[in-house]
Amino acid sequence: MSGEPLPRSELSQRGAVVLALAVLAFIIGIARTDGALASIGLILGLLVPLARWLGRKNLRHLHVRCQAASRTMAGQPFPVLLEMRRGPGGGAAQAIHLRIQLPGGSSHSCTFGRIDAESAAMRQEFFALPQRGDMRQLPYGLESDFPLGLWKQAQQGVIAHPLCVYPRPLVSKKLSIPGLWREAAVTAGASMASASGDIRGLRPWRAGDSLKRIHPAASVRAYARGTGLIVAETDPPGFSPRHVTVLFHSYAGDRAIIRPELFERALSYLCGTLRTLSQQAIPATLIADFDGWIEHSCRNRKELTPLLEHLARVRRQQGTELHELQRVQRLLDGDSSLIVISDMPPDTWRSAMITREMPTLILPVRPSASRRDTTPAKR
Repeated sequence: MSGEPLPRSELSQRGAVVLALAVLAFIIGIARTDGALASIGLILGLLVPLARWLGRKNLRHLHVRCQAASRTMAGQPFPVLLEMRRGPGGGAAQAIHLRIQLPGGSSHSCTFGRIDAESAAMRQEFFALPQRGDMRQLPYGLESDFPLGLWKQAQQGVIAHPLCVYPRPLVSKKLSIPGLWREAAVTAGASMASASGDIRGLRPWRAGDSLKRIHPAASVRAYARGTGLIVAETDPPGFSPRHVTVLFHSYAGDRAIIRPELFERALSYLCGTLRTLSQQAIPATLIADFDGWIEHSCRNRKELTPLLEHLARVRRQQGTELHELQRVQRLLDGDSSLIVISDMPPDTWRSAMITREMPTLILPVRPSASRRDTTPAKR
């Protein structure tokens, strides 16, 4: 005996009608001594349990696997190769509907037409996950109304494939304003470059580098030595801080209304901010109330990846107090610039911010109905 659980069966509306007609035809045939009508009723009655047996057999010995990335961003479709294999012990499977539960409460559905005995069928699909989340396994459900649609059969299982969905990155327009950190003193935690960017160093050319970044004189000397092209790396133009602390909190005074969708959107701004600082090679530190004000370093891409995985799993802190928010501000590095992100309206907590010598940048979080905060409108 196989340890595999039997599929769950539910009589469909069509099956109920067929069963009622079978009972009615059999009773009328017996009452009128009509052997033909009674036989028709008996055959229809036997057809219902036979369809249930065939339907259960159709769903048994099916195994689902997938080949896909284990990490992705919310809102970005990515390809997935689904494989449904028919194990030994059954014939060909027909009309199998697959529904996979995905992180963030979403799901994906598709249908496999036919799977031959002891073989596999492949489907190329694209998953689009609107929200963040993290799963170690992907639960799935198999459904089928084979044969004749008299029964609805269902079977459950899991796919051994971890999937982590980062928050969708959103970048505030404030981070792209020229001279954003201009109020910072050059000698107190900020670095300054010329309009075109000062040369930081030279390195060999790599695939994907722009031809405009090739350093002619260094490349000529490199060719004379028998090597290849040389590329100049420059600092970004304008002022940039030497270190940024990103503070995330959910504190609000005056009994502000809590909106769960704004917390998800605030995490998207947090994700986009950390990615932007990493791309600009600005060392950053994240400190947030949702994990007990623990500091997370984000100095490079290697440290950014586990931090984004952490953001895929966090939950909103419900009881952030004013004294906690102000205590954390007093403990911040005095030479570090500060970015503040919150899922609560800034007017309800702006007065809780402590005056600092280094610049403090508050990024407002707006509802998703408006996209003007991330993409400037083209006129």
